[in-house]
Amino acid sequence: MLYSPDEIKEQTRRLWRTCFHDTDDFIDIYFNEKYSHDTNLTIRHEGRVVAATQLLPYRLTFYGMVTRMGYISGLATLPEYRRKGYAANLLHEAHRRLYRQGATLAMLIPGDDDLRHFYEKPQNGAYWTSNYRRVMPIDISEDGPTDKIEVTRPDEWHSSLYVFYRQLTRQLPFMVHPSEDDFFAALEAVDLEGDNGYTLVARRKGRLVGLCVAVKEADGRVYIRTLAINEACVRAAFVKYLCQACHTDCVYRRYVVPGATKDVTPYAMARVINVERFLSLVATPNPDFQLHIGIDGDMHIPENNGYYLVQGGRVQLTDKKPDSIITPGGLAAMFMAAQPMVIDLMLDE
Repeated sequence: MLYSPDEIKEQTRRLWRTCFHDTDDFIDIYFNEKYSHDTNLTIRHEGRVVAATQLLPYRLTFYGMVTRMGYISGLATLPEYRRKGYAANLLHEAHRRLYRQGATLAMLIPGDDDLRHFYEKPQNGAYWTSNYRRVMPIDISEDGPTDKIEVTRPDEWHSSLYVFYRQLTRQLPFMVHPSEDDFFAALEAVDLEGDNGYTLVARRKGRLVGLCVAVKEADGRVYIRTLAINEACVRAAFVKYLCQACHTDCVYRRYVVPGATKDVTPYAMARVINVERFLSLVATPNPDFQLHIGIDGDMHIPENNGYYLVQGGRVQLTDKKPDSIITPGGLAAMFMAAQPMVIDLMLDE
């Protein structure tokens, strides 16, 4: 039985509603702004969508090099069709598709520790935790005077906000870069928080100098989720505004920190899609870097399994067995867990 793209979308939407605890307003944002037929992978039984995931494309900068990555979103199976390997099959297809498309990396953000263990399994992609966060209060004691900064909470958002955000972040050496649709979808999601959601802009003499997205969350604390500023005093202006509006004396942020840092929380997981391309992202800007490493256990992209030598800014396959052999997820974590990777506006909070 053949279904139109609109029918497949509606079935996938119903699957999402069954499996996740999101409001209809949030689901509207996701399926209107982020979903597309081309990025939706499904398994159907007698024409009915019983499992699906969305493979969302992103631009990634890594050591300042630009590459493509895929974000695994909304992986779900109807309860009565679970334990049949459908999720593993979808992940396998997602990774093969990314490999054919020339992507370097796949990333996802699991909802809990059980899902984190699920994605670590080789049959599910051999992911590994690659990013960690730590909640810390924002210190504005040395940010400078704020008297010339005007902070407002606009009723409407214009494309100039995304242009400003992109200009400030496009050259960051480690970042998952949202598209314009991703950007405004995230602002809409924060707007669903009502009085507890804040999209703020800052101006100096009428010129845009800062963007801040913040939410007063269930624990009562105010968190800045996204911050784009071109001078430190703008951060202080945002914090002061939020303290006054939310009747608090402290504003927090979840900072990306190295995995070895004390009191961290595991966050995003990743696995390498193309090992040679990934290692080239490290080697090209770091010609003095040397590494001899093996990749094994990649059940989805066995082309990655092998021994690699990195030296002189180049990557080559070798027959010599190295001392260290890791999974594609382990390789991602090896280089990403210590980096200040910016991962914003993913609709995950």
